[in-house]
Amino acid sequence: MSSLIDSFKGKMNENVKIRWVKMSDASAVLNFRKAVCRESRFLITKPDEVGSFAEQRRHIALYLSDPKRIFLIAHWNSESDIVGIVTLAGFPKRKIAHVAELGISVRKDYWGMGIGSRLMYECLREAKERAFKKIQLEVMVENNRAISLYKKFGFTEEGLKKRSVFDGNTYSDLLLMGLWLGDK
Repeated sequence: MSSLIDSFKGKMNENVKIRWVKMSDASAVLNFRKAVCRESRFLITKPDEVGSFAEQRRHIALYLSDPKRIFLIAHWNSESDIVGIVTLAGFPKRKIAHVAELGISVRKDYWGMGIGSRLMYECLREAKERAFKKIQLEVMVENNRAISLYKKFGFTEEGLKKRSVFDGNTYSDLLLMGLWLGDK
């Protein structure tokens, strides 16, 4: 797995800057989440469900204080606007403490620029350092762009949750995907 992750390092767009979230990012994170929820039908959160500034601060504080959580943000050329986010949350129960749930989103204007790959690379590198063995996620089956990204990093299909998302008109299935990082 290490060689798979490392093989992407040389292909990363240098305009993309990835760093850990800070408490001072709460307003920008809130704006990012509202915008990205408006831009993509593939997220399960509606823009009016994003939450308040105070909730974003609590969310960031939780991630910064828990070693089983990762919260990285992407900037394009400057830190003025967030263009992508990846989070990874480990589970507290001992029997599944080796597993973490991944979530990633990128602003639509920045699709196809390597931001998702950079976020994924940095998150998986950090997950290995934190000794996670398995990363899992759920993705709408129609989201071919995201599924391609996950497969590029070695994720495989593990199951299907039928009619799990309803957008007001149609139901969509959720594809369960996982990545085994190994015992190293």
